[in-house]
Amino acid sequence: MKSLFTYFFVGVISSLTFAGISIQKIADLPTNMYETSGIELYKNKYLLTHNDSGNKPELFILDLKGVFLRKITLTNVKNIDWEDITIDDHGNVYIADIGNNTNERKAVFIYKIKAKDIESSVKETEVDIIQVKYEDQTEFPPKEDNLNYDAEAMFWKDDSLFILTKCRTVPFTGRSYVYGFPAKKGSYKVKPSGHIQFCDAGWRSCSLTAADYDPATNTIVALLYGKLCIIKDFKKNRFWEGDITTYNLGGIKQREGVCFGEKNTLYMTDEYRRPIGGGNLYKITLK
Repeated sequence: MKSLFTYFFVGVISSLTFAGISIQKIADLPTNMYETSGIELYKNKYLLTHNDSGNKPELFILDLKGVFLRKITLTNVKNIDWEDITIDDHGNVYIADIGNNTNERKAVFIYKIKAKDIESSVKETEVDIIQVKYEDQTEFPPKEDNLNYDAEAMFWKDDSLFILTKCRTVPFTGRSYVYGFPAKKGSYKVKPSGHIQFCDAGWRSCSLTAADYDPATNTIVALLYGKLCIIKDFKKNRFWEGDITTYNLGGIKQREGVCFGEKNTLYMTDEYRRPIGGGNLYKITLK
Protein backbone atom coordinates (compact mmCIF):
# COMPACT_ATOMS: atom_id res chain seq x y z
CA MET A 1 0.00 0.00 0.00
CA LYS A 2 1.55 3.28 -1.12
CA SER A 3 0.54 5.85 1.52
CA LEU A 4 1.12 9.55 1.10
CA PHE A 5 1.50 11.02 4.55
CA THR A 6 3.98 12.95 6.62
CA TYR A 7 6.66 10.86 8.33
CA PHE A 8 8.38 11.84 11.55
CA PHE A 9 11.70 10.08 12.13
CA VAL A 10 15.18 11.30 12.97
CA GLY A 11 18.31 9.99 11.29
CA VAL A 12 19.42 6.53 10.23
CA ILE A 13 20.41 4.47 13.26
CA SER A 14 21.16 0.82 13.88
CA SER A 15 19.44 0.40 17.24
CA LEU A 16 16.89 2.12 19.45
CA THR A 17 15.63 1.54 22.96
CA PHE A 18 12.23 2.60 24.23
CA ALA A 19 10.19 1.78 27.29
CA GLY A 20 9.90 -2.00 27.32
CA ILE A 21 11.51 -2.75 23.95
CA SER A 22 14.71 -2.43 21.97
CA ILE A 23 14.89 -2.32 18.17
CA GLN A 24 17.97 -3.45 16.26
CA LYS A 25 18.43 -3.09 12.52
CA ILE A 26 19.61 -6.42 11.11
CA ALA A 27 19.94 -5.70 7.40
CA ASP A 28 19.20 -3.47 4.46
CA LEU A 29 16.85 -5.42 2.25
CA PRO A 30 17.68 -5.73 -1.46
CA THR A 31 16.13 -2.99 -3.60
CA ASN A 32 13.67 -5.45 -5.15
CA MET A 33 12.14 -5.86 -1.68
CA TYR A 34 11.84 -2.16 -0.86
CA GLU A 35 8.05 -2.39 -0.77
CA THR A 36 8.11 -5.22 1.76
CA SER A 37 4.63 -5.58 3.19
CA GLY A 38 4.77 -8.71 5.34
CA ILE A 39 7.26 -10.90 7.20
CA GLU A 40 7.02 -14.43 8.60
CA LEU A 41 9.48 -16.74 10.34
CA TYR A 42 9.47 -20.20 8.74
CA LYS A 43 10.31 -23.04 11.15
CA ASN A 44 13.12 -20.97 12.72
CA LYS A 45 15.08 -21.44 9.47
CA TYR A 46 13.98 -18.74 7.04
CA LEU A 47 12.30 -15.37 6.87
CA LEU A 48 9.64 -14.96 4.20
CA THR A 49 8.60 -11.59 2.76
CA HIS A 50 6.81 -10.09 -0.24
CA ASN A 51 6.07 -6.73 -1.81
CA ASP A 52 2.72 -4.99 -1.99
CA SER A 53 0.50 -3.66 -4.78
CA GLY A 54 1.69 -3.45 -8.37
CA ASN A 55 4.69 -5.71 -7.90
CA LYS A 56 5.28 -9.19 -9.25
CA PRO A 57 3.61 -12.16 -7.49
CA GLU A 58 6.81 -13.27 -5.79
CA LEU A 59 7.68 -14.71 -2.39
CA PHE A 60 11.22 -13.97 -1.17
CA ILE A 61 13.11 -16.36 1.10
CA LEU A 62 15.86 -14.92 3.33
CA ASP A 63 18.12 -16.33 6.00
CA LEU A 64 17.79 -15.06 9.58
CA LYS A 65 20.33 -12.30 8.90
CA GLY A 66 18.31 -10.95 6.02
CA VAL A 67 20.44 -12.40 3.23
CA PHE A 68 18.44 -13.25 0.11
CA LEU A 69 18.40 -16.97 -0.71
CA ARG A 70 15.81 -17.43 -3.46
CA LYS A 71 12.33 -16.50 -4.65
CA ILE A 72 9.19 -18.36 -5.69
CA THR A 73 6.87 -16.96 -8.36
CA LEU A 74 3.15 -17.66 -7.94
CA THR A 75 2.11 -18.47 -11.49
CA ASN A 76 -1.69 -18.46 -11.29
CA VAL A 77 -2.35 -15.21 -9.40
CA LYS A 78 -1.49 -11.51 -9.51
CA ASN A 79 -0.30 -9.11 -6.84
CA ILE A 80 -3.31 -6.85 -6.58
CA ASP A 81 -2.40 -5.63 -3.10
CA TRP A 82 -0.48 -8.19 -1.04
CA GLU A 83 -0.40 -7.03 2.56
CA ASP A 84 0.52 -9.80 5.02
CA ILE A 85 1.78 -13.36 5.31
CA THR A 86 1.26 -16.15 7.83
CA ILE A 87 2.04 -19.85 8.35
CA ASP A 88 0.09 -22.80 9.73
CA ASP A 89 1.28 -25.64 11.95
CA HIS A 90 2.09 -27.83 8.91
CA GLY A 91 4.36 -25.23 7.31
CA ASN A 92 1.89 -24.08 4.65
CA VAL A 93 2.20 -20.38 3.90
CA TYR A 94 -0.66 -17.94 3.24
CA ILE A 95 -0.28 -14.59 1.47
CA ALA A 96 -3.05 -12.06 2.05
CA ASP A 97 -4.11 -10.13 -1.05
CA ILE A 98 -6.43 -8.02 1.08
CA GLY A 99 -5.37 -4.40 0.53
CA ASN A 100 -8.41 -2.28 -0.29
CA ASN A 101 -7.46 1.38 0.10
CA THR A 102 -10.59 2.75 -1.52
CA ASN A 103 -12.92 0.08 -0.09
CA GLU A 104 -14.10 -0.74 -3.64
CA ARG A 105 -13.03 -4.39 -3.93
CA LYS A 106 -15.94 -6.84 -3.85
CA ALA A 107 -13.69 -9.76 -2.92
CA VAL A 108 -10.21 -10.25 -1.49
CA PHE A 109 -8.00 -13.32 -1.75
CA ILE A 110 -5.64 -15.51 0.24
CA TYR A 111 -3.04 -17.60 -1.59
CA LYS A 112 -1.86 -20.86 -0.01
CA ILE A 113 1.65 -22.09 -0.79
CA LYS A 114 2.29 -25.68 0.24
CA ALA A 115 5.10 -26.43 2.68
CA LYS A 116 6.92 -28.63 0.17
CA ASP A 117 7.44 -25.62 -2.10
CA ILE A 118 9.15 -23.71 0.70
CA GLU A 119 11.34 -26.67 1.65
CA SER A 120 12.34 -27.55 -1.94
CA SER A 121 14.13 -25.47 -4.57
CA VAL A 122 11.16 -24.75 -6.85
CA LYS A 123 11.19 -21.41 -8.63
CA GLU A 124 7.51 -21.40 -9.61
CA THR A 125 4.32 -22.85 -8.19
CA GLU A 126 0.55 -22.76 -8.50
CA VAL A 127 -1.32 -21.92 -5.31
CA ASP A 128 -4.68 -22.70 -3.78
CA ILE A 129 -6.98 -19.68 -3.74
CA ILE A 130 -9.28 -18.65 -0.90
CA GLN A 131 -11.86 -16.00 -1.82
CA VAL A 132 -13.35 -13.80 0.89
CA LYS A 133 -16.31 -11.42 0.66
CA TYR A 134 -17.37 -9.16 3.53
CA GLU A 135 -21.05 -9.95 3.95
CA ASP A 136 -21.71 -6.76 5.90
CA GLN A 137 -20.42 -4.49 3.09
CA THR A 138 -23.24 -3.38 0.81
CA GLU A 139 -21.71 -0.30 -0.88
CA PHE A 140 -18.51 -0.15 -2.94
CA PRO A 141 -17.24 2.16 -1.62
CA PRO A 142 -19.32 2.89 1.48
CA LYS A 143 -19.73 6.34 2.98
CA GLU A 144 -16.73 7.92 4.70
CA ASP A 145 -17.92 7.01 8.20
CA ASN A 146 -18.03 3.31 7.19
CA LEU A 147 -14.67 2.87 5.43
CA ASN A 148 -13.92 -0.31 7.40
CA TYR A 149 -13.03 -2.74 4.59
CA ASP A 150 -9.36 -2.10 3.90
CA ALA A 151 -7.04 -4.63 5.56
CA GLU A 152 -3.31 -5.23 5.94
CA ALA A 153 -3.18 -7.74 8.81
CA MET A 154 -3.86 -11.48 8.88
CA PHE A 155 -2.80 -14.48 10.97
CA TRP A 156 -3.46 -18.22 11.24
CA LYS A 157 -4.90 -19.87 14.38
CA ASP A 158 -6.43 -23.32 14.89
CA ASP A 159 -7.09 -24.11 11.21
CA SER A 160 -8.64 -20.70 10.58
CA LEU A 161 -7.41 -17.43 9.13
CA PHE A 162 -8.27 -14.08 10.69
CA ILE A 163 -8.26 -10.74 8.90
CA LEU A 164 -7.98 -7.60 11.03
CA THR A 165 -9.15 -4.52 9.15
CA LYS A 166 -7.46 -1.14 8.82
CA CYS A 167 -9.60 1.84 9.78
CA ARG A 168 -10.06 4.53 7.12
CA THR A 169 -13.22 6.13 8.50
CA VAL A 170 -13.81 9.87 8.61
CA PRO A 171 -13.86 10.73 11.46
CA PHE A 172 -11.24 8.16 12.47
CA THR A 173 -12.47 5.59 15.00
CA GLY A 174 -9.40 3.33 15.19
CA ARG A 175 -11.56 0.18 15.22
CA SER A 176 -10.18 -2.98 13.65
CA TYR A 177 -12.85 -5.55 12.76
CA VAL A 178 -12.12 -9.28 13.01
CA TYR A 179 -13.15 -11.69 10.24
CA GLY A 180 -12.47 -15.43 10.56
CA PHE A 181 -12.82 -18.22 7.99
CA PRO A 182 -11.40 -21.69 7.25
CA ALA A 183 -7.79 -21.93 6.09
CA LYS A 184 -8.62 -24.02 3.06
CA LYS A 185 -9.45 -23.53 -0.60
CA GLY A 186 -12.94 -22.14 -1.16
CA SER A 187 -15.13 -19.06 -1.26
CA TYR A 188 -16.46 -17.56 1.96
CA LYS A 189 -18.86 -14.79 2.95
CA VAL A 190 -17.90 -13.52 6.37
CA LYS A 191 -19.23 -11.21 9.04
CA PRO A 192 -17.17 -9.52 11.77
CA SER A 193 -17.09 -11.42 15.04
CA GLY A 194 -15.95 -8.39 17.01
CA HIS A 195 -13.61 -5.41 16.88
CA ILE A 196 -10.37 -4.40 18.57
CA GLN A 197 -9.61 -0.85 19.67
CA PHE A 198 -5.83 -0.58 19.30
CA CYS A 199 -5.49 3.18 19.24
CA ASP A 200 -7.62 6.21 18.40
CA ALA A 201 -5.00 8.98 18.17
CA GLY A 202 -5.39 9.37 14.40
CA TRP A 203 -4.53 7.32 11.32
CA ARG A 204 -0.91 8.53 11.08
CA SER A 205 -0.10 6.76 14.31
CA CYS A 206 -2.84 4.16 14.62
CA SER A 207 -3.17 2.56 11.19
CA LEU A 208 -2.91 -1.23 11.55
CA THR A 209 -0.47 -2.72 9.02
CA ALA A 210 0.38 -6.28 10.15
CA ALA A 211 -0.28 -8.97 12.75
CA ASP A 212 0.94 -12.38 13.85
CA TYR A 213 -0.12 -15.10 16.29
CA ASP A 214 2.11 -17.24 18.50
CA PRO A 215 0.38 -20.53 19.43
CA ALA A 216 3.01 -21.36 22.06
CA THR A 217 2.03 -18.35 24.18
CA ASN A 218 -1.47 -17.65 22.80
CA THR A 219 -0.37 -14.12 22.00
CA ILE A 220 -1.03 -11.72 19.12
CA VAL A 221 1.30 -8.96 17.96
CA ALA A 222 -0.16 -6.08 15.96
CA LEU A 223 1.90 -3.44 14.14
CA LEU A 224 0.77 0.13 13.65
CA TYR A 225 2.69 2.91 11.89
CA GLY A 226 3.87 4.31 15.20
CA LYS A 227 3.11 1.62 17.77
CA LEU A 228 3.39 -2.07 18.57
CA CYS A 229 0.60 -3.87 20.44
CA ILE A 230 0.74 -7.22 22.26
CA ILE A 231 -2.57 -8.95 23.04
CA LYS A 232 -2.71 -11.62 25.74
CA ASP A 233 -5.20 -13.37 28.03
CA PHE A 234 -8.04 -13.84 25.55
CA LYS A 235 -10.20 -16.95 25.41
CA LYS A 236 -10.72 -18.91 22.19
CA ASN A 237 -11.02 -16.36 19.36
CA ARG A 238 -12.39 -13.42 21.33
CA PHE A 239 -9.26 -11.38 20.75
CA TRP A 240 -10.97 -8.07 21.57
CA GLU A 241 -11.39 -9.24 25.17
CA GLY A 242 -7.64 -9.69 25.69
CA ASP A 243 -5.26 -7.40 27.55
CA ILE A 244 -3.39 -5.04 25.22
CA THR A 245 0.09 -3.71 25.99
CA THR A 246 1.19 -0.88 23.69
CA TYR A 247 4.78 0.15 22.91
CA ASN A 248 5.79 3.34 21.13
CA LEU A 249 8.18 2.81 18.22
CA GLY A 250 9.81 6.22 18.23
CA GLY A 251 8.22 8.05 15.34
CA ILE A 252 5.96 7.26 12.42
CA LYS A 253 7.29 5.21 9.51
CA GLN A 254 5.73 2.93 6.92
CA ARG A 255 6.20 -0.16 9.06
CA GLU A 256 4.33 -2.96 7.29
CA GLY A 257 5.55 -6.37 8.47
CA VAL A 258 5.86 -8.08 11.86
CA CYS A 259 6.15 -11.65 13.13
CA PHE A 260 7.16 -13.58 16.21
CA GLY A 261 10.75 -14.80 16.49
CA GLU A 262 12.36 -16.79 19.24
CA LYS A 263 11.39 -16.13 22.87
CA ASN A 264 10.61 -12.46 23.57
CA THR A 265 11.66 -11.33 20.11
CA LEU A 266 9.95 -10.14 16.95
CA TYR A 267 11.02 -9.43 13.38
CA MET A 268 9.81 -6.26 11.63
CA THR A 269 10.20 -4.67 8.19
CA ASP A 270 9.50 -1.21 6.81
CA GLU A 271 9.06 0.08 3.29
CA TYR A 272 11.60 2.40 1.70
CA ARG A 273 10.43 5.98 1.32
CA ARG A 274 12.30 9.16 0.55
CA PRO A 275 13.67 11.08 2.40
CA ILE A 276 13.57 8.87 5.52
CA GLY A 277 14.88 5.63 4.05
CA GLY A 278 13.55 2.27 5.18
CA GLY A 279 13.55 -1.00 3.31
CA ASN A 280 15.09 -2.63 6.35
CA LEU A 281 14.80 -5.75 8.48
CA TYR A 282 14.74 -5.28 12.26
CA LYS A 283 14.74 -7.45 15.35
CA ILE A 284 12.71 -6.30 18.34
CA THR A 285 13.38 -7.52 21.85
CA LEU A 286 10.58 -7.27 24.42
CA LYS A 287 12.11 -6.61 27.83
